[in-house]
Amino acid sequence: MPKETFYHLAEDKKQRIMDAAKKEFSRVPLGDASIARIIKDAEIPRGSFYQYFEDKEDLYFYYFQSMRRNFQQELNLAIEQANGDLFEGFEFYFSKMVREVLQGTNAAFYKNLFISMDYRSFHKVAPHFGKRPQAPCPPDQQHKEDLQEFYDRVDLSLLKVADQKELQLLVKMLMHTVFSTIAEGYRHMQENDDHSIDEVMAEFTLKLNWLKNGATKSR
Repeated sequence: MPKETFYHLAEDKKQRIMDAAKKEFSRVPLGDASIARIIKDAEIPRGSFYQYFEDKEDLYFYYFQSMRRNFQQELNLAIEQANGDLFEGFEFYFSKMVREVLQGTNAAFYKNLFISMDYRSFHKVAPHFGKRPQAPCPPDQQHKEDLQEFYDRVDLSLLKVADQKELQLLVKMLMHTVFSTIAEGYRHMQENDDHSIDEVMAEFTLKLNWLKNGATKSR
């Protein structure tokens, strides 16, 4: 997260930094990103950058978190639309998310994110469905409220889960499926221009049905 000095900046300066972050992280993946380009576009000295962030990774994940809350809210709305059905809700959620991620205004950023994603970065950018540490910043409090809203909307009577801990584990599996399917979608589209969002959606629905109903036939 940013250092305290970042939060005290004027709004226009904070926006310049975030715009510069979007530009650079949309150009290349995190590992190839250049702090020199970011500070040039943001019109700040290099020393000032380190007064606001520990390093480029710190800025990267903060930039993503500024967008992530929208996805959490979209998931909550999808669960409500599905009347508490977790699997149906994830299908609604994915159908909306996949179009924004693959074709929306931030598609270049998401492409670099998903193509280069590893286990560590997954846990940085995925919605946190477990306990989160206490933090003083208001966005964290809002996220916890959104998170509790999510759990309150899931109909546990439709699931074979004993408690919220097991529900968290199931949701993490579903989120892994969301992220891996999107990454595969980017790769397929790079290799084959004819690969469509509908095909990505069909692959996700197939995986979702396997998780929901199993992949083995009755003897």
